[in-house]
Amino acid sequence: MKALACIGFLTLFSVVALAEDQPEKQETQRAEWVQACLKDFESIKAGMTREQVEKKFPMDGGLQTASPTRFVHPQCRYFKIEVGFEFQRNEADGNRALMGKTDKVIAVSKPYIERPFAD
Repeated sequence: MKALACIGFLTLFSVVALAEDQPEKQETQRAEWVQACLKDFESIKAGMTREQVEKKFPMDGGLQTASPTRFVHPQCRYFKIEVGFEFQRNEADGNRALMGKTDKVIAVSKPYIERPFAD
């Protein structure tokens, strides 16, 4: 009987220990995922083209300008970054900004968190 009680206690102790490890493991996994998202954003460098950035990150919704342009992380639209581009202007149309696939990255903001915009 004592052996059975001891086994029961050890089983209960193991279950409690596993349950206590889960939040710590989940926290570690979340931190690693956030770190990977930050690393993705850090991959945007001056000189890259708008096309290269758009292949990695979708544009945020709402109104956008030629520069800076808001992009969201594909795994979490709450994670954002603003990218400044060197772009062309249409002199025949009041010097209107023209967004093009070959626009070059000139500045990258720090990543931030914000609710996604919708059109």
